[in-house]
Amino acid sequence: MFFVAGSVIAGLGVGLTFNGTLRGISAATTATARSEVFSAAYVISYAALSLPSLAAGLLARSWGLGSTAYLYIAFVGVLSLGAAVHAGRPRARLRPGDVVPANLETVRPERTPH
Repeated sequence: MFFVAGSVIAGLGVGLTFNGTLRGISAATTATARSEVFSAAYVISYAALSLPSLAAGLLARSWGLGSTAYLYIAFVGVLSLGAAVHAGRPRARLRPGDVVPANLETVRPERTPH
């Protein structure tokens, strides 16, 4: 039961992350370039999911399943830690006059009453 709950939680996390990524791509690209960017995102996503598993399968033959599992867990842990550090970094704030990448419009300064 513990593994089923972990799988459900991991699946929800991956699904929500992928959904957010696709929404961000959609907002940041123009309609003419959106199909190319989505295609690249899918290729990168599938490669990121499949290549480590294929590499682990090849390494398991020579290193053994236990050593490969520890190496794979360490690899995923380092990537997760890097993602957490990156997500926690402060983001730059837009100022009036900056270009917004989503639709390439400039940010209008707020009007203050005189």
